[in-house]
Amino acid sequence: MSWKKSKIYLFQIFSLIMLGGIFFLSESILPKDLSGIYKEYVVQDFETEVFGEENVKAKLGPDFSPEVRISTVFRTPERESEKSLYVELSAEKNQSFQILFKKPWSSKEFVKEFKFHVYANDGGGSLFVLVRDSSLDQKKILLTHFNFSGWKVLSLDITRKVRQDDLVTHQNSELVFLGFLYEAPFERKRGTREVFVIDDILAKTRPKYLLFPGEKALVK
Repeated sequence: MSWKKSKIYLFQIFSLIMLGGIFFLSESILPKDLSGIYKEYVVQDFETEVFGEENVKAKLGPDFSPEVRISTVFRTPERESEKSLYVELSAEKNQSFQILFKKPWSSKEFVKEFKFHVYANDGGGSLFVLVRDSSLDQKKILLTHFNFSGWKVLSLDITRKVRQDDLVTHQNSELVFLGFLYEAPFERKRGTREVFVIDDILAKTRPKYLLFPGEKALVK
């Protein structure tokens, strides 16, 4: 075999090796199917628990408290729901307040997002989610401004909003969903009222202490 033919032969072998290496690397870098990693849980469906004035924490006292109760009339069309959390406040009772769960929901897994089924009548207030993260700090995260009418499905990605990465002690690393904070608008026209309804709340989680080498790839 001449030297020229040998060079061509070696170049072909080298090219095949390079192509094989690129194919192997691309397989490891390509986005993986994460559908089997994440799981969805029901945080609160309001089907069995009772909600009322005892769940409300406000500054102006019971005379200015909103109407908070379980409703069988307002139900999300997205899911098979029988009951929901109904909240109504008039212009005379325009104040901010908290709605706290008697039994807060918690998870030791990594919570990626919450999903809410919410109804509003374009009342102008704002709704925040109250959580306690692994730093033991209570945080409020904006869910929505009530500048819409009708039902909406709202997704709240909390990946970068709370701390869940207690990698040293593995203690106090659970995320706790405490309830909601409603912030009233600065003023409300006399005779008007705000109504909002919260139905099924879901959480998407995955096992903790998994590392992301890339934006879409997941390995243990």
